Formats: sequence, structure tokens, C-alpha cells
Amino acid sequence: EWLAEAPDTITKVAQKIADESNGKFQFQMVNVDDPNSSVSRQTLAEQFGLQPIATALFSDQSYYLHMVLQVGDQAQLLYPSGDFSEATVQTSIESALKRSTSDFLQVVGVWTPPDTPTQNAFGQQQPSLKRYTTIADQLRQEYTVRNVDLSTGQVPTDIDVLLVIAPQNMTDQERYAIDQYLMRGGSVIVAAGNYALSVDQFAGNLTVEPIDSSLREMLQSYGIDVGQSLVLDPQNEPFPVQVARDVGGMQVREIQAIDYPFFVDVRSDGMDQTSPILSGLPAVTMNFVSPVTVDETKNADRQVDTLLKSSDASWLRTDTNIQPDPQAYPQFGFPVEGEQQAYPLAVSVQGVFDSFFKDKEIPQAAPQEGSPEPPPTQIGTIDTSPDSARLVVIGSGEFLNDVVFELSSNLTRDRYLNSLQFTQNMVDWSVEDLDLLSIRSGGTSARVLAPMDEANQAFWEYINYGLALAALVAIALIWRSRRQSEAPMELLPQSPPPASSDEQKKVAGTV
Repeated sequence: EWLAEAPDTITKVAQKIADESNGKFQFQMVNVDDPNSSVSRQTLAEQFGLQPIATALFSDQSYYLHMVLQVGDQAQLLYPSGDFSEATVQTSIESALKRSTSDFLQVVGVWTPPDTPTQNAFGQQQPSLKRYTTIADQLRQEYTVRNVDLSTGQVPTDIDVLLVIAPQNMTDQERYAIDQYLMRGGSVIVAAGNYALSVDQFAGNLTVEPIDSSLREMLQSYGIDVGQSLVLDPQNEPFPVQVARDVGGMQVREIQAIDYPFFVDVRSDGMDQTSPILSGLPAVTMNFVSPVTVDETKNADRQVDTLLKSSDASWLRTDTNIQPDPQAYPQFGFPVEGEQQAYPLAVSVQGVFDSFFKDKEIPQAAPQEGSPEPPPTQIGTIDTSPDSARLVVIGSGEFLNDVVFELSSNLTRDRYLNSLQFTQNMVDWSVEDLDLLSIRSGGTSARVLAPMDEANQAFWEYINYGLALAALVAIALIWRSRRQSEAPMELLPQSPPPASSDEQKKVAGTV
């Protein structure tokens, strides 16, 4: 019943906005099945990528319930969610109007796993490691950031780009919300690691544990797979560890840097230099990252860019023991296993996607306890997205974890800024704000030294020692030369010592 009233509701709200716009907003409703209409089903498919909604699963009957906002040469597709009330329709139209102007901040919707404290082996509460506040604070400098609840099966209509960090334990309703947001031509960024940071309850050390990313099967349907393994790379960012050192019989604990292959250090040779997402970035560290594989067949008609890849000497590991053993493996702290090669770590895809829920029952949200309002009803599954849909998949969720940022800042205070800028660039690209990308390319990324192997490190170490020794020798020679060239000081003749009082008396008696 409410669906039958939706066209009248849309007309009422849109016409009200048109009447109050002083001629700046015009509204028109078209019947695509009318032979005399200027807009046909073919027009909607070719120009906007719009596909009809089936009335029921496997039904031949279909309908349209879409709105298209045309501003100059740019078109936005509007899909009001919920029960198509006047408030919902008005929010959808006004949000689209704001997106078409430069005077409003665009909205980034952020989903993160629940930050719930855990207990150790002794029943004591310990802080959660699922903390992602730094990236949200960074994005707020340029965007409006809003935490989103996807349990209703819908993404709010005013969200311009959806950022999903470390997806895990997601319901079908949450997956459906992400899928349909992409089908509406939205932009989705997924930091989809298959491993999460944890704490060994007995040893107290950091560890990782495999998780159900919840989105792996859906991403596979789009032609992107995040592997169930970790990438290790000899080219890596050092890891800070506390080491006890004997100083004069006293034990002093200090922080030392060791090679840590789980912190993959991606430099310019591992970046797609043609992508604006990598603009102005000298390096990006991918922490506890899994390989990202692209199905070339499914993505044949889409634009696919491999944003980041590891070095050619990388290898994979499925063992979740991340504590290095320098005595057994003095080179890297871990054994080199399997084939060594470069692995893709992040990809961006743009084009037409098929819905993961195509020809499937629509998952309906369960009513919330204590809430008199029923969950919103889904009007139908959008089977295909327009070609404006954008998807970015990164093989790590922990590279945006506050705990990782704290570890990185123990050695270098600003290295983690590159991870923040990388994410900002992804958001800029997702909302097609290339001007902001070009401005930020000359901004506050952390400049890093070129990576060196052990031979080069030894070479430059010897050079430093040699230069220091040469400088000391030069200083000694200059000092000796100046000493020899100096004229000796002329000494004055020594005056006789003054006569004593007895001698003075003797002289006086003689006179």
C-alpha cells in the first residue's frame, strides 16, 4: 500500500521544492512505457545505467521508482530508502542538491567493528584493539564524517562515500546495504583484512587472529578476492621492540628497531603512478596485509587499477605467529616460505557491477527490542549498477588501526601520515574531487629515505665512518699547521728580585 502511494509522495515533495526555488529547480515525472514519452527504458539504461526493479523474485513484471537529478552535464541517481515518507524523499533530494554544489561538505559514512573491551586470562578488563579514531579525525578536516548503522539494510541517503574498515561479523542486512549502495552508483572503500590484532592473554604480546571478513564472498562476486594469508616483504618498515641492555651492571630497557616483514613498505616502484589516488605519496605502509586478486574475466569491462603491490621478494604466510625469532632466522626473523614474487595489495575498480543479491531473497531486518517502529521495508533489489559505481579494496584493515599508528610513532613520528593521506586520496577519488587531490599532493606526507639492502647499508655506514675519521685527521692537521706557523712570543728580560729588609739596613749602615 505504501509503495503505491510513493509516486504521489515524490510528486508532492518535489513540486514543493520547485515552487520554493524561484525557478531554479524543475520537476517532471515521466512514464517510460508511454510511446509518446521522451524518455524510454532504453534511454534510462544507456544514459543512466538504470535497470527496472522486479515486482517479485523471478517475476517478468518490473517497475521504476527512481529519481534523476540533472545539473548541467552531471546526473545523479536518487533512490529514497525506507518507507518513502515525505521526510525521506525530501532528505534524498536535498542531499543530492547539496552534493551538486561546492558550498557544502560532502559526507563520509564510516563503518567500524564494535569497540568492546575484552578480558584477559585473569578476568581483568583490557582495552579493545579495535580503535580507528585517528582516520576519522583526519577526514573531518575536509569532510563531514558520520558513523553509519547498516543493520537496517540501508545506507543513509546523504552519504557520499562509504568507508568500511575491518569488516567482521556482519549480518546479511549489513551486506545488503553495502551491495545496494554500490548498485545505486555509490562509492565504497573496503579495508578488508582477513586478520585482526589481538593480545596473547598469557604472554601479553601482540598477535593476530584470522577473522571472518563477512564481505569476502560478496567481493568475490564482484571479481575481487582478499586471500586468506599474510604478505611478508624484506622491504619493510621497522618494528619497535624493547630490549634489555647491560650498562655498568645495570639493566636498562630501550626501544630498538628491527626488520619486520609484516609491515610491508610500498615505495614508488610498487605504486600505480597514473592513479590520482597515489598523488604526492612517497611511500605507504601496509600492516598485516593480505594479497588482493582480481578476476580478469569478471572485470573485463571495468577500469581496474592495481594501486599498491609488494616487492618482488615477497612471500606468503598462513601461520598467525607474528613474533620474530632472530636466533633461528637472523635475516628477517621469519622463514622464507614458498614462491617469492610481487603481490597486489590494493585495487580500485570502476564500472558496472552485478548485485550479489541478484535473484536472491531480500534479507529483512529483525525488529529492534523495545522499538515500536517496524524495520524499513525494502522495495526491491537493484540488480545492476550504473557505470559510475566505484569500489576500492585494500587487503588490510589494521593499517588504519590506532594501535598500529602508536607503534609506528615510537620510531618515526610522522611515518603513519602517509597511511592517512592514502585514505584521504581514496575518498577524494571516490567523490571525484580531483581538485582537492591535486592540492593535497603537495601537502603533509612524510618524506622517507630510499630503501637499501644490507650491502648498501654497509657501504654508506663505512662512508660515514670514513668521513668522520677524515674530518678528525683534517682538524688535527689544520691545528698542527696553525701551531707551527705561529711566531713565538718574545719574552721580556727578567727583573732582579727586590732586596730584603736586612740587606737594605746593611747598605744604610755602610753609608
